[in-house]
Amino acid sequence: MASFERSHLSIAERSFRDFAEDDPVRAEGRAAEQIRSTNWSDTPLGPISRWDRELVAALNLILDARFPMFIAWGETLNLFYNDAYEPALLGKTVAQGQPMRTVFPEAWSSVGPLIEKAFGGEASYFEDFEVPLVRNAVLASTWWSFSYSPLRAEAGRTGGVLGVVYETTRRLLSDEALRSSEAALLTVTEMTPGLLWQCEADGRLTWVNQRLLDYFGLDHIGEAHWDDFVLPEDVEAARKVYRVCLDERRPFHCQQRLRDKDGRYRWFMVRCQQMFDSKGEIAGWCGSAIDIDEWRLATDGLSDQSDLLRDLNGAEATLLWVADVESHRVTLVNAQSNPLWGLPTDGEALSWDRWAESVHADDRAQFLAAFSRAAGGKTAQCKFRRLTGAGSARRFQLTAFPIVDGQGHLRRIGGMMVEIGRDMDPRAYLVDSDPVRASAFSQAFARKGFRIRTFTSPAELEHVADDLVTGCVIVGVDHDMEAVVKAAATLKQASHLRWLAVGDFSQRLEDVVRLMKLGAADVLSSPDAATVVEAGQAALALARPEPEKTSAPESARQRVELLSRREREVLDGLVAGGTNKTIAQKLQLSPRTVETHRAHLMDRLGASSLADLIKLAAEAGI
Repeated sequence: MASFERSHLSIAERSFRDFAEDDPVRAEGRAAEQIRSTNWSDTPLGPISRWDRELVAALNLILDARFPMFIAWGETLNLFYNDAYEPALLGKTVAQGQPMRTVFPEAWSSVGPLIEKAFGGEASYFEDFEVPLVRNAVLASTWWSFSYSPLRAEAGRTGGVLGVVYETTRRLLSDEALRSSEAALLTVTEMTPGLLWQCEADGRLTWVNQRLLDYFGLDHIGEAHWDDFVLPEDVEAARKVYRVCLDERRPFHCQQRLRDKDGRYRWFMVRCQQMFDSKGEIAGWCGSAIDIDEWRLATDGLSDQSDLLRDLNGAEATLLWVADVESHRVTLVNAQSNPLWGLPTDGEALSWDRWAESVHADDRAQFLAAFSRAAGGKTAQCKFRRLTGAGSARRFQLTAFPIVDGQGHLRRIGGMMVEIGRDMDPRAYLVDSDPVRASAFSQAFARKGFRIRTFTSPAELEHVADDLVTGCVIVGVDHDMEAVVKAAATLKQASHLRWLAVGDFSQRLEDVVRLMKLGAADVLSSPDAATVVEAGQAALALARPEPEKTSAPESARQRVELLSRREREVLDGLVAGGTNKTIAQKLQLSPRTVETHRAHLMDRLGASSLADLIKLAAEAGI
């Protein structure tokens, strides 16, 4: 009779039964000692001597293990864990033997159904599973790889759940930081005005940025070597410098003439840094080249550097100044003062804060930031506008740099200001899915002093057309007429943008007529790059510039309020720590479109870096 009643006990009633053993938990460690020292007689689990044999066996197994493991036993899923599992419980004072739902209330909606499923007999395995967890009173997202398996009781039915877990939070966060860093580095390499590359010790190129490919006219680097593009008479001189740098293990730098895709040579300042392998041997070089052709042409025409300094000092379009870091007082180095600069005509000194009052309100913050950066020990540049009496804007470039005295103290800063014209650099917007044609046009416009922005489709241009400054738009038309027609409606509303179409129209007279009716300033059939530039310049002359704002916002909040809806969405994404890729996914845009919006909002807000942008957003209350 007793055996019959015993065989019909429920799992909960038979989870903790008597068996003859003096010390059932034999494992060592903090968790094992805690289990042995607890008076379980005062708990619903009952004395340890009555616990299920399978539970005790499983306990001894996980307590001896050095991998994070736990057991959730009985219908209330009471938690037992080993020493390696303790990091999951930081700040939770009582956990051993407690129902898991009460130990992890914050995580139960995520892991509870999986544990209950395992208790029902269905095992599971997950990798990098997100779990909200409270540690030391702080709720945060964590990530885990784990398996939950049914754990049999002595009667053969499921008595609990065995969990084998491993936290992957640190790895995932590190991977995300690495991806963000790589994306930022790629953005920088594509935006930098210089040519960047990496090569092996013998000069064979292994990586280059897009600007270098465009300059050399390459689709890919193949087996090219750096010296393949250097003027032959400059190669031997550079090799002499290279050999000295190898012997002394110092960076390489020299001036070289590099051949562009049209066969012409321009002067570049070339700098390289060695890369070493694990044995300390030079494995390759990382290099950059900055175009100094115009500077070389200018300096080659002067026989004496003093002539250059004298001409610079006396030029009406150049202002030289020195400022005291402590008092902010600005003093002119030039003998004369011109009202052009917004300074007192009598030569009296004034503070750079007062000087900023003469600057266009939209540019005032970056004007002052240049002084502050120089006072902090770094060279800074910015472009800004001043309004004349007639209401038109004149544009200037300011360069500020620190001046350290003989004792190494930074007490003064110096600088130079030059007028860069009444208008901004002309803009050309290239809309073309043909990379070869787009590259040729980009190079041609750049040589004429245009600032270039490229789009791969008319739809991509449509998203940001309202945010573009005055310029000409060149649309490549192949067989996507409907996309062009749609974009034309947007361009027609933007009087500050004039557009022209290029393509093969030899058998497409109807398309030419249609494009002209849609508002194209010109339709060019298979033109060369020079013809397109001439047509773009003519179209730009007919574009009506954007009107000057009658009142400029003075606060960060006001400036943010003037952003377009899409620019504000991109700004919110950046403030939240997103990358171009993650923001693009969220907004259902391409990363290139996000980059375009990002460049626009940085221009509008006067931010020179992502850090400046985040700081300004914080000031605006975002």
